[in-house]
Amino acid sequence: MIQKQRKKLLNLLKIVVSTAFIVFALAFPVLNAASSARLTNFVYPILAPEKSSDFGIRKHPIYKSVKHHDGVDLAAPKGAPIRSIMDGWVVHASSYARYGKLVTVRHDNDVTSHYAHCDDIKVKVGEHVKAGQIIGTVGETGSATGPHLHFEIRFDGKPYDPERLVPDLMSQAKG
Repeated sequence: MIQKQRKKLLNLLKIVVSTAFIVFALAFPVLNAASSARLTNFVYPILAPEKSSDFGIRKHPIYKSVKHHDGVDLAAPKGAPIRSIMDGWVVHASSYARYGKLVTVRHDNDVTSHYAHCDDIKVKVGEHVKAGQIIGTVGETGSATGPHLHFEIRFDGKPYDPERLVPDLMSQAKG
């Protein structure tokens, strides 16, 4: 009897662990060769940034809560130009809660790039942008502690670490 209950419990535990792994994998997808093929004609969003916050779990500098940070923060002088990383269509270009002034560009294959805390937005919703086109300027709008670009890349709506996508993001972005 105890052996039967133990076996049922182990099977249940296996199901729970497997389900948790699947949920985690869906929340943070691994970029495979097919996904990387989506990213062509990549341009760095700003030149000479200083990384001020990584992608991943962190303590928010203002709210002090611990949660996932869906992008990287790249400190740069206020007013520095922000460029679209690839060709695409502007789907958002206005203030959005804690992001402050935000530009979102939809690229091919459900890839979106997000540029937050802008001082000035240079594009409009519906506009087609080219890789390297200036879409805004660095600012400190929304929940920001200083001028920087909060930069996100999403695949099918899920956040992906820009530095894993482009391992030399910081060194190459220095101009």
